[in-house]
Amino acid sequence: MKTLLFLVILVAGGLLLPSAAAENPTVMVTGYTISPQVVMPSEPVSITVTLTHTAQQASRTSSLTSGSEPSAPVTESLMTPVNAYIESAIMKSTDFQILNGWYEDVGEIGPGQSLNLTFFLSAPPRQGVFFPEAWIRIRDSGSVKYPVMVNVNTPFALSRMPSFRIDRRLPDQVTPGLPFDIRIDLTNEGDARAHDISLSVNTPDQSVSSLTPEQFYIRDIGPGDSSFLNLSFVTDTDIPIGILQIPLTLRFRTTDSTLHEQEAEIGVLVLGKGEPGVSKYQLTPQEIRVGDTFSLILRIENTGSGDAKSVRVSLDIPFDGITEAFVGTIEPDKDAPAVFTLTATQAGEIPYNLTIRYTDDYGTHTTTEPLVLQARDRDGNGIIILLVLIFLAGAAAVAYKRWNRP
Repeated sequence: MKTLLFLVILVAGGLLLPSAAAENPTVMVTGYTISPQVVMPSEPVSITVTLTHTAQQASRTSSLTSGSEPSAPVTESLMTPVNAYIESAIMKSTDFQILNGWYEDVGEIGPGQSLNLTFFLSAPPRQGVFFPEAWIRIRDSGSVKYPVMVNVNTPFALSRMPSFRIDRRLPDQVTPGLPFDIRIDLTNEGDARAHDISLSVNTPDQSVSSLTPEQFYIRDIGPGDSSFLNLSFVTDTDIPIGILQIPLTLRFRTTDSTLHEQEAEIGVLVLGKGEPGVSKYQLTPQEIRVGDTFSLILRIENTGSGDAKSVRVSLDIPFDGITEAFVGTIEPDKDAPAVFTLTATQAGEIPYNLTIRYTDDYGTHTTTEPLVLQARDRDGNGIIILLVLIFLAGAAAVAYKRWNRP
């Protein structure tokens, strides 16, 4: 009986921890419920285990090579969500009889999502505190083993303790250079009140700053109660693209003034925004006349915070020639040329539209800029001289005939 009591105290103090595979999978057992809470010997019991994909945002980066011409390939990075696939879930025990304790090909869990699995067991014919284990296997991420404490008709109860669940309400994405808000909900899921609660926010990067205090204080939160905090942040345009993890530290005291600490992270997705536009243009030759074939080179600059991908430039101009150019990917603060070869078919100030089509992390976009190009008429002096020469030649022929008439 002393051994049993010592084991219960170890569990109450948090010294008996669930084991996890060395690969640190993001799917974890975040809670369980037992019905009934105190089981009689040889009676059935149900155990419901909660599996949670703890990553708030997961992604996989892949490369795609494309291009309209073999000589101009373009490599783009695509970010796609990563789900965790649960291959199997098993309840194992040398003391309990497993009535229904095996799940195969459970399926996928998305980032931040949870799944409940219920197992049915029969208690051993003797009293005591037992620890059947939930074994969870995740594809490509190893496995998780989680011991569940079941009380079979013992008079001992665990010490009453607070237990916090931290929920996050995040924006779908964060744009560099713009502010964003996060709501944190603290829920006491334990059976005791927590006092002197503090939450510390640690911004991990110089390109993101907190607009709200980085230290919050809450006097107490009772069992089943919740409290929420609103956090505001601002970013600059140099913030790295990808998932930004903001660490949180939760501290609270129990009724015996023992200090407890809990770590958590907020994962926000930072997406870059492309902003291509014309920075300068060049004409060769600089002076264009009707009938001339010339080159128009437009420098397309990306002044945004993310890559502008699959950039295509087209001209709505009443000249002959190829009026569309494929540029490819332009990184932030870089430019690339769009080259057109055209033939002037009319004179004057010719207004035309330049259209840029591109994609970035937010989707496909189109921008249009009005431009003007000037072409001159051909000089007519040469034609006049030619007509004069023809006239003089004709007049000389007529005079020659008259002079030689018999």
